Parts: sequence; structure tokens; C-alpha cells
Amino acid sequence: MRTRSSVKNKINVITLGCSKNVYDSEVLIGQLKANKKNVVHEKNGNIVVVNTCGFIENAKQESINVILEQSKNKREGKIDKLYVTGCLSERYKNDLIVQIPEVDQYFGTTDLPNLLKVLGANYKHELVGERILTTPNHYAYIKIAEGCDNGCSFCSIPLMRGLQKSRTIPAIMDEAERLAANGVKELLVIAQDTTSYGWDLDKKVYLSDLIRELNTITDIDWIRIHYAHPAHLSQRIIDAMADSEKVCKYLDMPIQHAVDDVLKSMRRGLGQ
Repeated sequence: MRTRSSVKNKINVITLGCSKNVYDSEVLIGQLKANKKNVVHEKNGNIVVVNTCGFIENAKQESINVILEQSKNKREGKIDKLYVTGCLSERYKNDLIVQIPEVDQYFGTTDLPNLLKVLGANYKHELVGERILTTPNHYAYIKIAEGCDNGCSFCSIPLMRGLQKSRTIPAIMDEAERLAANGVKELLVIAQDTTSYGWDLDKKVYLSDLIRELNTITDIDWIRIHYAHPAHLSQRIIDAMADSEKVCKYLDMPIQHAVDDVLKSMRRGLGQ
């Protein structure tokens, strides 16, 4: 017997994968709330949006398992609509349509306006940079670029996210200032490759320039730099980190970057 959904017109956003997906879900939720939609994060709702990861095998399988679980809920009448977005959907959309047809519609990583339209909402350009945080109130991720220009042998990010598209420093600062005004004390700076930030802009800037600007925000106490590429860690970045008292003095860089043979097989640009 099918059981009908008890809550109507409530959108449940489920986030899988990395911090970039967390950021994207927060943007989606912010847009939906601005459209007066009843939206929650990983709570009960009769409309479900799964924001997937497609980077490594375990993450792919987790995303597929969640989609299958929600597909079962739809067949049993526990939810009414099921939508899938994110990296897995971007890369494997055609396969997923065939294999999991219970999903009402699949969306890629750049399909936010289309996803909002299906959810009965309009994309509000004036809200670019604004979002509803799903992290604890004292810290927030801040995405400084999307996509990646590196051709690492193991990585499919350029296929799923495209080439690097950096945000301008004024746009990032505007978002960071709003976060600080809302009580955020710690900024976690993220991108697919933070150390190549700004190279693609018409007026080229560098991560070091952004670090020095972020360091001026009065109400921010800590700034953490994530996802550093070993070939792009310049002296100017190191100097900016050393000169900026709010920047935590460490870099997020995997241990395999210390081994030349591994770097060479990964096509990281530093293997000997």
C-alpha cells in the first residue's frame, strides 16, 4: 500500500561530497528561501533534491545509494518528487536516466536556474554571493573559483566543473563582509585549486592579493586556505600568509605530494 507524503511543498536538499557541494547547496537553499519556498537541509520533505559527488569511486557509490534510497521512497509514496544535481549528474546523466528512471529530472553543475524553475522558483541574480549557511554559525566556506585548468591523470573535475572561472576580489570581499556581519568568525577559502586563483581574470590577480584583502575584515578571526596545488604554491602566497595574522599557518596539501614518482604518475607537474 502506498503511503502519501505527510508534508506538502517542502523541499529537502541532501548534500553529498566535498565543501564545494556544501557551498552550492547553501546557494540553492538561499535562492529557494528568497522565492518564499519551504526548504530544509537533510530533513523530511516531500520534494527531494540530491546534490551528488562524482569524484572518487566511494563518493560515486554513496551518491548512487542515496538516489536509490530516495527512489524507493518515491515508489512507496513517501516523497512526491525527486531531483538530482551535482557532479555525478553532470558526468553520468545519460546513464543515470536509463538506470534510475524514478528520478523526475537530472541537472548538471551549471543548471541552477533550470533546477530552480522546475522547483517553481526564479533565479535571482541580485542574490549572487548570498546563501543560507548549513555549517555551524561560527564558520563558513567561501568559494573563490569554480572549475580547474589542471590535467591531473586521476581527476575528472574539469569534465564535471569545467575550466577555472575565478570570482573577482570585490565580489569575494562583499560576500566575506556579509558573512562577518552575520557572526561568522572563520572563513574556509575553497576552490578546486586555490593556489591558481585569479590567473584567468582579465585583470590578473593572485591568491596573495586576496589573502591580504581578506585579512583586513575586522570581525573575522581566522582564515584557512584549502586545496593547494604543489606546483602553484608561490613565494608570494607564502609571504602573504606570513604577513597576514588572521591566516592559519598551514596548507591543505595531501601527503603523496612529497613523492616524486607519485607526482609524475599523477601529472602534477613536479615529478622528477
